[in-house]
Amino acid sequence: MLDLDLGAYTLVTYRPSDLHPDVRKAMEIVIVTRTTEPEQVRAIQSMSGNGAGDWSTTLAGLAVGEGALLPRAQEALGKLQRFSFLPRLTSHVRHRSKYLDVPVSGGHEFVFTADGWPVGSPARTLQEFVSSLRTVTSVVLDGHARRGDLSQWIAEVFHDHPLASDIRKVEQRYRLGDVKDLRGELEKAIQERYDVDSGLVL
Repeated sequence: MLDLDLGAYTLVTYRPSDLHPDVRKAMEIVIVTRTTEPEQVRAIQSMSGNGAGDWSTTLAGLAVGEGALLPRAQEALGKLQRFSFLPRLTSHVRHRSKYLDVPVSGGHEFVFTADGWPVGSPARTLQEFVSSLRTVTSVVLDGHARRGDLSQWIAEVFHDHPLASDIRKVEQRYRLGDVKDLRGELEKAIQERYDVDSGLVL
């Protein structure tokens, strides 16, 4: 968000390390939510101008509804301040479907494999992931589901823990023999989470 009249801006990112160093240096107020990747923790700490201590545990321990204010803000009183967000004042408008086409950064794609060898093209978006679910062989899909690879990727790359939990349940039920249509169950979980019908997930 950019306000040219006030000379103010708001940036939102899940990869602060990708921001240009000059941009990171210019930020006056930085609020972060749960972060576990070491590279991102280092980037966040460099933005604070405070090299003391290790914030990995604190940032990884933030719960849903919690954030941390970096020391560089006057309100932080010179230290990392953990706080809880107030409840929303307005009803939530569901708009998750826009994330179906957001590509992940290089090296974070989902690669379907058979006996350790890549199968097909890497999935860089959830749309591509669903498309691949429909085309990979049952043997390939079976291996990933039994290892829990699908839910792990969604949790670690997209940080969509509700969807990861739903996918994990499908994987667990599949391992127990309670799921006959694995592809259908996985696709259904994604469609319901992102409020789309089968015609919109290509």
